[in-house]
Amino acid sequence: MKKIKKKKASSQTLPAFLIGWTHGEAPPPGYLAAWFDQQYGGPLQIRFLSTNGHQNFEAAHTNWKAQVQLAPSAEIVKPWQERLQWEHRHLAQLVASPKIQPDRQDEVLHVARVARGLTLLLDGTTYDVATGVYRNPSDWTDRDLAVFQIDDHVQVEQHEQMPHMRMWLHTRGLTKFGLDEVESFQPIGLSGKERESMLYEVASQLMVHGKNPKVGEHIPFGGEGQQVEVVRHRTDPLYGIPLAFREVRIT
Repeated sequence: MKKIKKKKASSQTLPAFLIGWTHGEAPPPGYLAAWFDQQYGGPLQIRFLSTNGHQNFEAAHTNWKAQVQLAPSAEIVKPWQERLQWEHRHLAQLVASPKIQPDRQDEVLHVARVARGLTLLLDGTTYDVATGVYRNPSDWTDRDLAVFQIDDHVQVEQHEQMPHMRMWLHTRGLTKFGLDEVESFQPIGLSGKERESMLYEVASQLMVHGKNPKVGEHIPFGGEGQQVEVVRHRTDPLYGIPLAFREVRIT
């Protein structure tokens, strides 16, 4: 008797950026390519992913790719519009390559540049899915490839947990780089600046190595013999999307 194979549930890749706009239709991809080439020297190659119009394409520069969907299905658009409480008539999404490349930092920067270009051309609002940051056309800060600043792509947030009398500090944005977020806890009432700085430094090191640390692994920071230990791995649905965290403690 032939066994029936169970279908695996397909997991939808989260977009890197969402762009909402109200007025007018999206310009042809050639406008984006012309803007990118003028801003960054190009060339930006447009590869259409559908034979139905120009609304689904890949914007590639060297080895870096961003998939652009100017008119996603209603099944994709409606939950995001409800979640973000957007009144924009149109919504586009940008998806980064699911493969974790050695030059992931440059690839993330490339996707951000494409998002910036579309935001300017559409006069819209961008939502960075990983960090929860909104950007209007005037909010974008351009960076050269030689100037990668982690706080352009990763944020550190703080939340009071009164039942436990502690402050929860964690990164948002490492998921762009194929990594789990990093978290740490400290008593309420203490300044969070040093802990925030530590999380940024640990996040930077993880991006360089390109892999998640194991529980029990030690990561140096601060340049004075300080280090943190990875003590736990967990998932938290706080932002409506299950996020994986690695808890670190200063040793």
